[in-house]
Amino acid sequence: MTAPLEDGLRIVDGDEAVGPGDSPDDDDRAEPAPAIGDADLETLRDEFVDAFNARDLEAVLVLAHPDVETPDIAGDGTAVLAEELEAIWERSPGAMLTRAFLEGEACAMAWLPDEDGCWSRAALVRLDAEGGLLTVVAVADDADALDRAEAEELGGEEMQEWQDWSEWDRGEETVSLPRDRPRP
Repeated sequence: MTAPLEDGLRIVDGDEAVGPGDSPDDDDRAEPAPAIGDADLETLRDEFVDAFNARDLEAVLVLAHPDVETPDIAGDGTAVLAEELEAIWERSPGAMLTRAFLEGEACAMAWLPDEDGCWSRAALVRLDAEGGLLTVVAVADDADALDRAEAEELGGEEMQEWQDWSEWDRGEETVSLPRDRPRP
């Protein structure tokens, strides 16, 4: 039995179930992470970046609408996107993405290492979403967007995990120079 008190307070018996919205502290609790179906563009972008860098094609495709638009590639859909991602990973095994914003819009920055292991911005990946799925994955055709975008720099634990694809692909360890050194 619940007895109302002044100022919206009430007493709850120990065996009475308390559900969401029954506690005054509910407003102070952190929101749970959205399910894919409820994901916003930033969440989808973060998952896309993580899946791309992990070379996890299945994880990328789960994020994309079956009819995802890929304006930079001949055709649309997840099959076309999958082919292009596999081609990128084969053609540029060092390619990495980081989280970025361009004029307040969530996007991703593609980075490529040079022969000295220094990283350069290579492309800006624009995304759009609807219904919790990516509906557009496109490379921005605005060359100035690379400079205007605010992007995370490469480095940290994730970089250590992802930096040696040749070891993963061929099973042989390679010696690499530090990638965060200044450009010559």
